[in-house]
Amino acid sequence: MEYKTDKRIVTIHAIQGLVIIIAMIFLILLLSLLFKETNVLFRMLSGMVIFISLLTSYEALIYMPLAYKKNRISIDKNFVVIQKGLFIKTLVKMPISKLYTVKLVQGPFEKVFNTKNIVLVTLADEFTMPVLNSRYADVLSRRLIRAIKDNDKK
Repeated sequence: MEYKTDKRIVTIHAIQGLVIIIAMIFLILLLSLLFKETNVLFRMLSGMVIFISLLTSYEALIYMPLAYKKNRISIDKNFVVIQKGLFIKTLVKMPISKLYTVKLVQGPFEKVFNTKNIVLVTLADEFTMPVLNSRYADVLSRRLIRAIKDNDKK
């Protein structure tokens, strides 16, 4: 069974990026009140703020939608396979016998859009699959917990 990242992640990242850009605009306004606009420090700080705003816009509106299309989590009989990444691709093939527990995480933006992050916890590390539809995340966590229990009985 295979699960993909929910498409609403694009909206969540766009909102987060918009909040950061609004904060940057207020920072520029504050800097213009503190310094004269001809001041070298004002120009440098304004340039940095504009650069960070552009970088945030690129990340939220272009990179994240493309990167999240590549995210997948699948379960077969003995393994959980997590695929992530756009430019740097990551493939994690984890034996179910090594799983310790499964956590569902839901922040404020995820709650509004009815999505959840699923975290697979092993004794050595945690692996996060971001933003699944809430219903799919619940089904996936129940399947994984059942697989962990079945594996412990062996």
